[in-house]
Amino acid sequence: MSRRIIAAAAILACIGAATAMGEEFNPVIGKVGEITLRETDLDRLVESQPAEIRKQIEEKPELKVRLVEELLLKQAIAARARKEGFDRKPETREKLAYVVDDLLSREYLAKVVVAGVKVTESELEKYYQEHEKEFIVPESVKARHIFLKVDAGASADSRGEKRKRAEELLQRLKKGEDFAKVAAEASEDGETAKKGGELGVISPGKTNSEEFEQAAISLKSGELSGVVDTPYGLHIIRVDERNERRTATLAETRGYIAGKLQQELELKKGQEFVDRIAKESGLEVYAEKIAGEKTVEGKKP
Repeated sequence: MSRRIIAAAAILACIGAATAMGEEFNPVIGKVGEITLRETDLDRLVESQPAEIRKQIEEKPELKVRLVEELLLKQAIAARARKEGFDRKPETREKLAYVVDDLLSREYLAKVVVAGVKVTESELEKYYQEHEKEFIVPESVKARHIFLKVDAGASADSRGEKRKRAEELLQRLKKGEDFAKVAAEASEDGETAKKGGELGVISPGKTNSEEFEQAAISLKSGELSGVVDTPYGLHIIRVDERNERRTATLAETRGYIAGKLQQELELKKGQEFVDRIAKESGLEVYAEKIAGEKTVEGKKP
């Protein structure tokens, strides 16, 4: 994460001086020597990051602080390098040229070549209709439990006592006592006991106990299980809400489909442009001189 942010921060060094807005509207948020960084500079840098990194930065203000510090330190180091003439060394100038070419090509592809690509509503609907089977939402239940721990090496007497206790709790529930209250009082699962035994949503294949899963999934909304044996102990389960297996709607899958198709269209248009540029510019790669004559596919020794 940090390395990617530092690498991206180099982009800002190419940006011109900050706009002359008043301190109130565009405050200085950091400085090093004569170099100052304003809020709008940071905003532009954050906006240039990939969506995943941008989301992390927006959610964690401390990352912005770290980003500003790293950026200013890199600018201070770069300023020292320029002062000592390091940027004029032939090998440095050559590497800088590669960096500039790489940045220009990527920015041009993103902001010019594929900028106008947009997924249409008909394309969204067509993809959804052709891939409906991929959007199956499995059955699930929102459940609670009361748990009594039984160690794997427990004696028969100890197991018997635990089962007797579980049966007593089950009878209390069947007589109408509030499940959440009994769970808070008697469950030995400390985390869920504090929440009235609430486990959240359970769906097939998402638990670490097949016995528990089968018992929970088989219950109807509002139904109470018997005493359920699992490798971890004894459970009494109540289902608060049940959702049957269904196909997600287009509205629910729109974001996923749009993102997938947008990426595919951009890659396609970008590749078409790259292929055209290669042809128009007379691109030639002498593979036999790079990889060796014997390693070139189809080339006889």
